[in-house]
Amino acid sequence: MDLQEKFPLKLEKLSLSGHHPVGLVVVDAGVAFTRSGALSDPTHMIPMVQKIGEEYRALRAVLGDRLHTLCFLDTHQPDIPEPPYPPHGIIGTGEEEMDPELLWLLEEPQVQVIRKDCINGFVGGIDPITGQNLVVEWMRRVGPQQLLVTGDCTDICVSDFVVTMLSARNHGLFSTAVDHQQRVAEITGLQIAVLAGACETYAAPWHDREAAHHVGLWMMGARGAFLAEGWTP
Repeated sequence: MDLQEKFPLKLEKLSLSGHHPVGLVVVDAGVAFTRSGALSDPTHMIPMVQKIGEEYRALRAVLGDRLHTLCFLDTHQPDIPEPPYPPHGIIGTGEEEMDPELLWLLEEPQVQVIRKDCINGFVGGIDPITGQNLVVEWMRRVGPQQLLVTGDCTDICVSDFVVTMLSARNHGLFSTAVDHQQRVAEITGLQIAVLAGACETYAAPWHDREAAHHVGLWMMGARGAFLAEGWTP
């Protein structure tokens, strides 16, 4: 089957011109997926980690303090399964930590980490007791007009997060405005983009990596995300 024919992707250059804050989201660049564990795929995930590092450095060089970064790390309790997936990212195993090649990122300025216990980072950012949502708080504090998403897996955690963020944006969850017109401007002015070259998914006998990556991108694009093949200042 010709994936591009059935699920056409439109990849474009993303323009970062302007003086507004820009958000970068790194989804699950953790050891559980990059190096060890039941869901790890070093062959494809380590190059992805390297690409994320390259993207961050290039963005930081151009944007300076305009760049704000949010990192999700899949972090699970041993007695709470996440079907249909085998145990992964269990607390205390080391799988829940950032890949060694990106540990330096956690020391960079304006970087926040959210440890999530489910596929969807937006949901994982919610305190189940208080209802406090760390993702909403970060978005309101930073106020990005562009949100760039990277990481893995394209068709699972990345797509779940992006699709949820698109709905949350349109619902006005990231706006602090009281005036209706200003609120509309904040909602319509937020662009959510996927840096396709810095996303990846895993290969397994039951999971065609190339097809899953393509369809994951297609689904996000079909929901309204900007699919970027690169960016320009």
